Amino acid sequence: MKTLSDVTKEALALPVEDRVVLAQRVWQSVEHFASPEIEKAWLDEADRRWQEIEEGKVRCQPADKVMKRARATLAR
Repeated sequence: MKTLSDVTKEALALPVEDRVVLAQRVWQSVEHFASPEIEKAWLDEADRRWQEIEEGKVRCQPADKVMKRARATLAR
């Protein structure tokens, strides 16, 4: 069996798009283990962010623009 270190090295050698998909799949495999406190914290954060949008404190960005910037950052 491969070690965590081996798997990590292999994962980091993947193209960025594949790493994003891998990260999503790994997260989906464990997200149901989140504690009620963590879930509440995320809901509170979502509410806070929505409030900021409603009050005009922040502007929304198109997803494709955000993802393009994120990919460029991760590719460094």
